[in-house]
Amino acid sequence: MGEEPRLLLEVLELGDVDLLLQVIERHKDLNGVYLGGHVEEINENFMKLISGLSTLKTQASVVFKVKTKNVLEALEQLAEKVSNIEFVAVLSDLSILESVKLGKLSVGFEVLNPYPNISKLRELGVKYLVIPMALLRSRIAKEAEAKNVRIITTNVNSPENYIRSRSFKVYAVVSEKPSIKREAGSLGI
Repeated sequence: MGEEPRLLLEVLELGDVDLLLQVIERHKDLNGVYLGGHVEEINENFMKLISGLSTLKTQASVVFKVKTKNVLEALEQLAEKVSNIEFVAVLSDLSILESVKLGKLSVGFEVLNPYPNISKLRELGVKYLVIPMALLRSRIAKEAEAKNVRIITTNVNSPENYIRSRSFKVYAVVSEKPSIKREAGSLGI
């Protein structure tokens, strides 16, 4: 059995931030959020989420999808200012990295096929693979570990998948269920 992965709550739309922060406060197992939709701008709700997480947690993660250079640059500036939150920008097109200099902001790559070229992704600066649980294979997990690339697994909504993700030594799991870790623990496996 591997080390416990970090638990990120899947948030499809950043609506009621106060309610989201209450859920995070109530579920101590949560280590942060995964924003399923693309971050188009750094708006008031996004800043409210960052401020709230920074207050609630000594260390938290915010993982989000980005499409534009401007948003990536703004997030880099934010990452430099907030030290207790790990920011991971998930890209599906790495060409955007050619024109942006990143320091504190980590880069993740959204894997949509079961055979990613992890060596090439690492060369391009990718530190995280964001991959659906259904596509995760032991070969990918072993290669990622060998290349020092962390895996964030999405769609982990059953206790069985949570337990399976531990065996792959993933860094974090993304679930729409804030209690998934406790549910997996109650299975006694």
